[in-house]
Amino acid sequence: MTAAYEGRTGPDYDQLIDAVADACSKDDLPALTRLFANPDLAVPKHVFG
Repeated sequence: MTAAYEGRTGPDYDQLIDAVADACSKDDLPALTRLFANPDLAVPKHVFG
């Protein structure tokens, strides 16, 4: 988030944040599942095994 506040992110970051907001505003489990398949949001494998 610091990079975003400092203006060091591009339009791809804005699109990702918009996608997160949109998915969270709906009662749509498949949308959330697709969202968390995004490599920028996925939990690193070393965290869960």
